[in-house]
Amino acid sequence: MAEQSPFQVPPYSRLAAVYDRAGLSAYARQQVPRFLALAQSLDWAGRRVLDLGCGTGVSTWLLARQGMRVFGLDTSAEMLAQAAAQGQAFAEDGQAVTEVYEIPAFLQMDIRRLETPAGPVDLALAAGGVLNAMPSLRDLEQVFVRVHGALQDGKLFIFDMHTIRGLAASAAQSDRVIFDNGGDLLLIACSHFSYETQRSTVHYTIFAQQGNLTWGRADEVHVERGFPVQGVVALLERAGFAVLAVLTADLEPFDAQEDSERVVFVAARQPRP
Repeated sequence: MAEQSPFQVPPYSRLAAVYDRAGLSAYARQQVPRFLALAQSLDWAGRRVLDLGCGTGVSTWLLARQGMRVFGLDTSAEMLAQAAAQGQAFAEDGQAVTEVYEIPAFLQMDIRRLETPAGPVDLALAAGGVLNAMPSLRDLEQVFVRVHGALQDGKLFIFDMHTIRGLAASAAQSDRVIFDNGGDLLLIACSHFSYETQRSTVHYTIFAQQGNLTWGRADEVHVERGFPVQGVVALLERAGFAVLAVLTADLEPFDAQEDSERVVFVAARQPRP
């Protein structure tokens, strides 16, 4: 067994501060507007949205700027602190500061024990492989049951996951530089995938300059689990959802025989009998 690094810290405790700079929120920034457009193409209408595993809040603020009342949920206090500060970042990014929209609410919560903060919602989203953080099928089913209970009848749950193939392919790029600005930040990832457990372990090493001559190091270990696509569909249906579509990250029909590294699920809440 590998020895624990003396620089090891809890997941996201240091990564949160550099997450957006390193481009780790780029996928959610791209996909969430597409998920919203996909929902609207299915005649979805609503305003109250749950952003599950919201991280640094990039997707949450994007939804809020579309006129949604958004609740961003995450387990990491450090990520939520970054999310709460995103409003000013959007303004500084050249966005119109005269827009009027409702400031999203950010709540620290384990989505396996999801409780809606203000009654049933119209849409639940989870972008960026959030649900790959669930350690087992039982945990994943707990999320589905909770989300079903949070949604209005007929409303949508849209989320993506890394496929087993995708996690394995990512781990094959072990010891890679995620970000290096040539100045004050270097982020390295070392990945390992176990076909026996279908788990990917990513060891992030963060080198950040803390002063003119001082550098700090922090190591974080993140674990993700791959799940069979048909198993996820079966759990959704058992939790009371109708699965409307299974798509690739490009929102094309998913084919299990192709080399898709991500899969998008679109499900609608069916009323309990």
